[in-house]
Amino acid sequence: MTLSTLLVCADEAAVDVLRRVMEELGIKVELCAEPARAAVRLAQERFDLIVLDCKKQKDTIGLLLGSRSSRLNDSTLAVVVVQGQENIRELFSLGVNFVVYKPIAYERALSSLRAAQTLLYRDKRRKARAMVHTQATVDYAGGEQVRATLVDMAEDGMAVTFGKKLPPTSKVYFQFQLPGQKATVRLSGQVVWQDWNGRAGVQFVDVPQTSRRIMSEWLLKNLDDAPSREAASEAASVEHSVRPSGMPVAAGETEKQDGKVHEREAVARLRSEPDNRRGQTRYACRLGAEVFQAGSSVRNYCHLSDLSPGGCYLEMPLVFAQGSPVEITVRTHEMKLRLSGEVKASHPGYGMGISFQLNTKEERHGVQQLIDFVAATAPNNG
Repeated sequence: MTLSTLLVCADEAAVDVLRRVMEELGIKVELCAEPARAAVRLAQERFDLIVLDCKKQKDTIGLLLGSRSSRLNDSTLAVVVVQGQENIRELFSLGVNFVVYKPIAYERALSSLRAAQTLLYRDKRRKARAMVHTQATVDYAGGEQVRATLVDMAEDGMAVTFGKKLPPTSKVYFQFQLPGQKATVRLSGQVVWQDWNGRAGVQFVDVPQTSRRIMSEWLLKNLDDAPSREAASEAASVEHSVRPSGMPVAAGETEKQDGKVHEREAVARLRSEPDNRRGQTRYACRLGAEVFQAGSSVRNYCHLSDLSPGGCYLEMPLVFAQGSPVEITVRTHEMKLRLSGEVKASHPGYGMGISFQLNTKEERHGVQQLIDFVAATAPNNG
C-alpha cells in the first residue's frame, strides 16, 4: 500500500531533506514549487498527505482552505513547515495535523512524518476490505437464528447477503466463524444500506474485545495491501471497536469469557435494558462539522458520524480529553445547528464519542431536524 504526498516547497535544501525522509518511509512524492500549481493538483487528484512549505503564509492558508473544502482532499492529512510558534494555533484551527519546524532536521522530520504515516495506514486498513465467504447466524427485529452469508469485511464493517430486505436502520446481532478460525465471533451492527436482492452493508456497533482480536488477526492475514509491520503493532493495541461510542455500555454487551451464554440471551438483555442508550436509533452519516473546546475560539474541522438523539461521533485525528465540554457546529444546505456536549470517549487517531447536552426544546428540535435530514438523504433508506 503506497502512500502519496504532494510536497509544496521551493527551498531546495528543505526539498532534499523531506525527499530523503519520505524515501525512507516508502512514500511517493510529487513536488510542486508554486502554490498556484499545487492548488490545481489538489483539485485534480486525491493525495494521502500534503506537506506545505510556502514562502508566504497566505499561500499556506489558501491551500489548506482549498483542500478542506474540496471533495478529493477534504480529509487529507496536512503537515506544515513553520519558522516559529507565532501562528501555530491558527494553523491547527485550519485543519493542520502536524508541524515541522525550520531549520528542518532530518530526525525531527522523520519522527513527524512517521507519525502521519501510522495514522494513514490505520485509516487505510480500516477502509480496506478482504473477501470472505462464510455463513453467519443473525438476530434482528422480526427474525431470530436467520442464516446469512458474509461477503467481505473491513475493520469497521462488512457486506452481508441476507436474501431479503431487513427493516430500515435495523440493528443486527451476528454469530459466525471466519475461514481458518475455530473461535466464534459475536458482535452487533447497524444496517446502513441495502439493495433490492437482499445484500446489505453493516457498520459495526458493539464488538467485544475477544471478537475484535479474532477479526483483527484474520484481517492481517487476508488484507494483502496492509503493511505487516505497521498493522501488527496496531492490532496488538486494539481494545475497542473501530468506531467506539461514548455512550455507556450495558453489562449484557460484554462477551462472557467461558462462551456459555447463548447469543439470543445476550440479545434479549440488550433489547430489554432500559438504560442502554445504544437502544436509540443510530444513523450512519458523514457531515462536515467544527468543534470547539468550551472557552476556546479555536475551530477544529472534523466529520460528524453515527448520529443519534443522544450523541454522535466526531472523526478527527487530534482529540480532546475525556470529560471535556465542547461546542459543535454542523451545517447543511438548509440549516446551521450549534450543539453543546461532553467528550465521553477519546480515541487519538480516530475521534471522539460525544454525548449531547440538550437543555431546551429548541435544541432537541434542532437535533431531530438534523436526524430527519440524514435519514432523508441516506441511500436506500426506505
